[in-house]
Amino acid sequence: MDERNALKQLSIDELVEIILALQAKIQDLENRLNRPPKTPSNSSTPPSQGRKGKRPKEKLQGKRGPKAGHAGSSRTKREPDITVELRVEQCAVCGADLREVPQTVIGSSQVIELPPVRPVVIEAQRCAVRCPVCGETQRADYPAGLEPERVFGPRLEASAHYLHLTHPLSYVRTQDILRDLLGLDISLGALVNVVKRASGTFHEAAQAILNDIRASGVIGSDETGMRVDGQTAWLWTVQTPTSAYYTIAPTRGAAVLDTLMGDTVPIVWVSDLAKAQLKQPATLRQICLAHQTRDLQYAIDAHRCAWAYRFQALLFRAQRLGQQRNTIPPHEYGRQVVAIERACDALLEELPASLDSQNLRRRFLLHRDHLFTFLVVPNVPPTNNASEQALRNSVIYRKVTGGFRSDWGAAAYANVVSVIETARRRGQNLLDTLLSLLVPPLDLASSFVAQGE
Repeated sequence: MDERNALKQLSIDELVEIILALQAKIQDLENRLNRPPKTPSNSSTPPSQGRKGKRPKEKLQGKRGPKAGHAGSSRTKREPDITVELRVEQCAVCGADLREVPQTVIGSSQVIELPPVRPVVIEAQRCAVRCPVCGETQRADYPAGLEPERVFGPRLEASAHYLHLTHPLSYVRTQDILRDLLGLDISLGALVNVVKRASGTFHEAAQAILNDIRASGVIGSDETGMRVDGQTAWLWTVQTPTSAYYTIAPTRGAAVLDTLMGDTVPIVWVSDLAKAQLKQPATLRQICLAHQTRDLQYAIDAHRCAWAYRFQALLFRAQRLGQQRNTIPPHEYGRQVVAIERACDALLEELPASLDSQNLRRRFLLHRDHLFTFLVVPNVPPTNNASEQALRNSVIYRKVTGGFRSDWGAAAYANVVSVIETARRRGQNLLDTLLSLLVPPLDLASSFVAQGE
């Protein structure tokens, strides 16, 4: 009643102002309700927060398989390791013994099988002998890979790293796989010690990768959230087409990249619009056009904005031109680059009607020089997708494990993943790469295993 009496005391002009303010709020709420939701396809919303709609079931017509006239393919037969000869032992008509009668091979079938895999225990017995000439006692040295302080061999340690970090599996699931597939009972503490033991080796390898990246002319970067000892941290990556380096830091600030890159100033730095990455020194810069096209898509979906549609089409046109750089004459390529630059400037002179498009226009005006660097400098990608892809497995690892309990575990993970992702980009076998670092140059352990077989 007090509010009603208070309103009765207001003048007509004051009541009109209140009503107009309420109508404006109602209109704003209605506009928000009528707008399409922001999804990974029309904004920078992470893919993990998106939802896939149900795909309509297609009615099957006929038998599944290749189209008519399509040449089929099958696995090529190999030289067999084991041959099983299936001989006829008895005549099905008269019962005669046919085991000693010469028989002809009329067909063959190959099956690829895995032999039973069980761990092999290698015991290195160190011997000593007194020299009959000088009388001095000589003692044999333990070979690399069979040191007394070692409990598990390098190949087993590499397999544990491969399962735990490459695929990303928790320590418990790695323990289950080693037990079920290899018959090896290994405690969780032992698995942790395996990773801890090799941390120094992978740290050196990761530093070599970082040095390669520092020497590159084009570098991309990105970061994602991570949990370390119950606290929010950030997993950073700096990458090139052939290398990727990771580090986990408690901050998302520019100081992380300053520490990583030192005095390095690349020709082009590729990133999204995060302030920390935009502060990184570089001669030129390329912002991620994939993010921009998605944000423009939201303006198209929400407002049917023609300006956003034309600017998005221009960005797609520029990316197609970048893919054709080596297939069209240089003078024609240069002419089309100039046309794209002029079309961009013309669009930026217009003022779109919707507020979302106006915000995008201000963004593009601010980063105008960073939109089409990839058209001018060779080997510069128009997007930061490579950096985002480099973080994808780590996001899965975070969801599987929940993060790290210690700082050393986080650092060890970053170093190993640096080695794994770099090997993947270079087309190298991931397990072989881990073995090359953990197995000593003189791999006596594997030769002993081969002798045991």
